[in-house]
Amino acid sequence: MKIRRGIAGLCIGALLAGVLPFPVSVHAYDFSDEEAWVAKCSGVQQSSADSAACNAFKEYYQQQQEELKEQISSFKDDINNLKSDLEDLESLVAKQKELIEQVNASIEEKNTAIAEIQSNIAQLEEDIAFKEEEIKKWDQQIKERMIGEQASIGTNMYIDMIMGAKDLQEMMRTMEGLQRIMESDEEQINMLKTEKEDLDQKKNEQKRLEQDAIDQKAALEAEKEQAEELKESSEQMITLYHQQEAQLQEQMRSAQVDLSTISSNLVGMDNINDYTPSTSDGWLNPISGPTSAGTWYYPGGGVHLGVDRAVAIGTPIYAPADGLVVYAANPVGSNSGYLGNWSGYPFGAGNNIALLVNVSGTTYFVTFSHMAQNGMTVSAGQSVSQGQLIGLTGNSGNSSGPHCHIEIINLGSMSITEAAEQFARTADFAWGCGWSSPATGCDSKGSTPCRERPETLIG
Repeated sequence: MKIRRGIAGLCIGALLAGVLPFPVSVHAYDFSDEEAWVAKCSGVQQSSADSAACNAFKEYYQQQQEELKEQISSFKDDINNLKSDLEDLESLVAKQKELIEQVNASIEEKNTAIAEIQSNIAQLEEDIAFKEEEIKKWDQQIKERMIGEQASIGTNMYIDMIMGAKDLQEMMRTMEGLQRIMESDEEQINMLKTEKEDLDQKKNEQKRLEQDAIDQKAALEAEKEQAEELKESSEQMITLYHQQEAQLQEQMRSAQVDLSTISSNLVGMDNINDYTPSTSDGWLNPISGPTSAGTWYYPGGGVHLGVDRAVAIGTPIYAPADGLVVYAANPVGSNSGYLGNWSGYPFGAGNNIALLVNVSGTTYFVTFSHMAQNGMTVSAGQSVSQGQLIGLTGNSGNSSGPHCHIEIINLGSMSITEAAEQFARTADFAWGCGWSSPATGCDSKGSTPCRERPETLIG
């Protein structure tokens, strides 16, 4: 009876077994790779220890989101206290860019996590239903076998079998046989116990993931609101910056450049001598997309000496006419731009290309700024044909977002060869027109070189 009670006790223990979670300190883990932890904890955890680790990460992650929220609130206060100091403005712009990147990355991360969690919950529901049915059958099978053994063998049959042995050797064989039966029963019961522990873990995981999905959706909505707040403040910052940009741009771009530092990006005399003059009958629109800022002034105020095409990074740029590439450089990342970033030459242009073209007998200097680093298909000294792909749009240099800034300077009757020789000596992207005044426009100035409104030429 003691043997049978022991086996029955094991069976009851298996039926009632469960897994209890235990508290773990957040500081016991290294959560520096947040993306990896989000991916891990969006999946099904195989042990209570892993589940506890994910609960600890959730607490840590919520703390990080609260800190980001406080930064955004502080940032808005900084804007309200902002004066006219450009250095303070550029500092805030850099801070804003960092906050926007954090919020957008977090939103993308949460969308991915929610989709993964929903998929895992659906799979868990199937796994739990299958395992519950499997355990039910297995449990019933063990019970039926035990009942059958009890009915056929009898309560005291184990003792009768042992004591009825003819000699010690037969008794030992009988006891060994009974031991194997008991070991088999115990093995089956232990396996059942493991299956039930696994089932409990899956049920716990289902509850954890369901709650995580609810929390992630709530956090996602909050971060979308934060993104909208940052967007509004961004527009405010951009307007303030553009109102003061011309003065700073004049100061930065009028500084004398050491030609040796840009010589590899500048047209050479050999290229100029080899160039075969070509004239286009009309202009081709180089970039398909909407205009976000026209020539002479930004929508919110501030001088703007070209046209901005607000298009996604990677939009093709085509040569607007036959001509000669006199400058081409791509020193910075395709999406590295922000207001106050003076990378590239002229300062703030980021990745850029300058062309000399002749349209209907007039020579023009055409520049494309803030381009992508990759996809630039031409180099200085190369001839281009109208409609030829020359590069891709980006967000580089002194830029508030993905776009391409186009400027066109009318050089009058000067030939492309003469213009290229002068540019090779001076690398003057303004052609003496400066960077701060719409008065250098052809309508106002009345003589060349003068600035054209690109919209009237390229559409």
